[in-house]
Amino acid sequence: MHIAKLCLALVLVAATSTHVAAVELVNPLQVLERSRRAGIEFDQRMKRDADEQKRRENEQKAQREKQEQEQKAQQEAQRKREREQKAEADAQHRRETRAAKRKAGAQPSAKVTPGQHTPGQSAPMTAPTQSTTDGTALGEHANEPTNWHDEPQGRAPHDQGSRSL
Repeated sequence: MHIAKLCLALVLVAATSTHVAAVELVNPLQVLERSRRAGIEFDQRMKRDADEQKRRENEQKAQREKQEQEQKAQQEAQRKREREQKAEADAQHRRETRAAKRKAGAQPSAKVTPGQHTPGQSAPMTAPTQSTTDGTALGEHANEPTNWHDEPQGRAPHDQGSRSL
């Protein structure tokens, strides 16, 4: 039993001495200081992360605005090209129309076809080949002159229907 008491005493001394050593190794002021520093570092890290996030958001916003401006500029340039093309097409159409009118206006005076009346000839006495717009039937004015130049003086072409033969 003597050995058992000795072992028990050694275990008791060893257990109490490690606890006392553990208490001496942990200094509460150092723990508080480490905790305070860790909190400060955490706050600084969070602030850096928030600043970085804001910077990224601002860059993305600037990039979106730049893309929108580029798209608007492209759309405006496209509209301008379309307006210019339309204006050019309209101008071309007007030129073609004027040229056709000039050609049509110049053609009868330069060349006389067999059906046309020339100023020194008498007017042909033929019936109209299609219905008239004044409501008269075909052939009703068959014996009347077809050109108003040949009318007796003082009468206009609209007076042809009232003329008696």
